[in-house]
Amino acid sequence: MNALRLKLTAFTFAILLLLPALDQVLNLSERFKSTENRRQAGMPALNFPHVRSFVRQFDQYYKENFGWRNALFYAYSRWKLNVLGESPLPEKVVVGQNGWFYLGNSYNHVVDQHRGLLPLSADSARIITSHLIRRQQELAQQGIRLYVLIAPDSHTIYPEYLPDRLKPNVSPSRLDILKKAVRQTKLPFVDIRDTLWTAKRNHVVYYQTDTHWNDYGTLVGCAALLKRIRRDWPSIPQIRPDNYRIEKQRGLGGDLTTMLTVQEAQKDPVFYAITPNPDRAARQTATVPNDLSGFPSMRFIKADTTGSQLPRLLFIGDSFSHSMTQFLPGYFRESYFVRGSQLDPALVKAERPDVLVIEVVERNISYLANF
Repeated sequence: MNALRLKLTAFTFAILLLLPALDQVLNLSERFKSTENRRQAGMPALNFPHVRSFVRQFDQYYKENFGWRNALFYAYSRWKLNVLGESPLPEKVVVGQNGWFYLGNSYNHVVDQHRGLLPLSADSARIITSHLIRRQQELAQQGIRLYVLIAPDSHTIYPEYLPDRLKPNVSPSRLDILKKAVRQTKLPFVDIRDTLWTAKRNHVVYYQTDTHWNDYGTLVGCAALLKRIRRDWPSIPQIRPDNYRIEKQRGLGGDLTTMLTVQEAQKDPVFYAITPNPDRAARQTATVPNDLSGFPSMRFIKADTTGSQLPRLLFIGDSFSHSMTQFLPGYFRESYFVRGSQLDPALVKAERPDVLVIEVVERNISYLANF
């Protein structure tokens, strides 16, 4: 009997050892897809005699691709989140209160920024401001007006749902310090925090399970930006709520809960489906590959003939700018949206815009020093 038990134990142990290899060959865990928001290592090539380099690369490849890895993470994620109430990836996703999730420190130390642990120095604020002023002057010589838009982090707009241990510091934020420096200049610097704080009294303006503002928050942000641009371009119409059909629907899981593989269980309670009226619509005319950012650029033209007196827009921004392509192009003759963090003089020269908007999310305001 003992011999049989020993054989069964050895057989089971051997199967467990073989399972990862069998999975890689037979794709037994195929339904457990990777939801990591990053590019995983591919199978390296052996280039003799660089064996050590191959071993190092293969080690990284295997750690990220061994059999049943995704299935094991599925189980681990649910145990951490549902049983312990903790984030399985605390550096990437912070589990907040009342169904809210926030970006973690893996993304430019966003949590530490909001806790006041990484304040922006006055010197850094002056350097960023000086750089932007130089850009503004360069563009003005070409007849182009520059506007800088800061998209707030959800930590700023909904701090009340952060875990108690991660509540924001009450001292001036990095954005406050930069805004104070910019206020000494004539640079159009669009800070929309107050507008979003006011709007959230009646509508949810950010996704609970995602990094970004929702479509209602996007529309509010676009209205605030256009309000500032209209001071220089009065021909641009004002955004009005009756220009849009707004429907409330049940939301889906966002990028944060997708990283935790719980997007089917943790969904946003509200999704705003917003459709512009025909007179505020634009038509997308081109999608241009962008190898630098990996996200295609998009070109729009005003859908009706009322846009002939409107300016041309070049918009350079991050992921927050994507949802803005639904609304902003309806207020410009032509619009070109580019994902990036650099101002390419050749692009500006080719596009010859009247209005150039730089948009960055709050946690990345230091990027403005190199824009």
